[in-house]
Amino acid sequence: MASDEKIFKTLDNYFEKLDSAPISSPGMFKSDHHKEHYETIFMYSFRKYRAAIYHYSNVKNFIKTNEDVAQKLLSRGTKEDKTSKVAISMTADQYTYELSAFLEALKSSVDFLAVACCLHLPGIKSDSISPLMKIAKNGVKQGPIFNEIRQNLEWLEGLRSYRHHLVHYRIMSTSCGYEKRVINGIPKIIVHPVCIPESPPPYVPDTRIRRAMEKSSCFDYSSSKICVKTENGTEKIIDCAFKYYPQAGYIAIEEFMELQINSFEKFFTEIIDALSNLDFKTYTFSK
Repeated sequence: MASDEKIFKTLDNYFEKLDSAPISSPGMFKSDHHKEHYETIFMYSFRKYRAAIYHYSNVKNFIKTNEDVAQKLLSRGTKEDKTSKVAISMTADQYTYELSAFLEALKSSVDFLAVACCLHLPGIKSDSISPLMKIAKNGVKQGPIFNEIRQNLEWLEGLRSYRHHLVHYRIMSTSCGYEKRVINGIPKIIVHPVCIPESPPPYVPDTRIRRAMEKSSCFDYSSSKICVKTENGTEKIIDCAFKYYPQAGYIAIEEFMELQINSFEKFFTEIIDALSNLDFKTYTFSK
């Protein structure tokens, strides 16, 4: 599970270097207040990142609870039918709520990081990453910060787009579930993955008729079995396995969130490395 340890250590090392940064009129920091403001912006970014970790942890806890409930289903009863299937599926909008808050927090963390970067860029002021992404994308201006943004542009655009659609234009429905299958007297529990679109969710009518007719179609399953031959030559199943996986275009929600966190950590550490090399100086970017 992701944690904030990597980001905390990166930031802590940077703050140690910040303590030694000089205060002077021609320098970047003209007073202790300027230093405090600079450090505060990074802490805002860090706290928003921690909020994203919090929402990710909530989703992991939801999944664990669902798995625990599924295991209780396996323990019910002592006599198994030769072949049977019991499936339970339910709407679970709490996953969507956490995902929306997760993306909002992660995007906000990136925006605070952009605010800090602008302090190194004379003539550029912004309260979000978007203007810096635009400058980096056109490739006219080179140099630290823009190079790092350019290298992470695909992820930044994906994060911004997904968050924008989910927070402002879309509400998608999520579901969770599990089932108990018995094959030749062998009981197995399979937990359904909570699937979401890999890219920003498309528009889907949210009407009474649509909800009544809606069927879960975002995952498939595979199965396998181990057989042995009996004395009379017939096959007997001694074990079997089932696995559900997202269909093309979908991804398990916890995997999506993990990928976002890993991408953020990469971007954050690369930006801090670039700023550290600037040694608390502003720079005029080259064309």
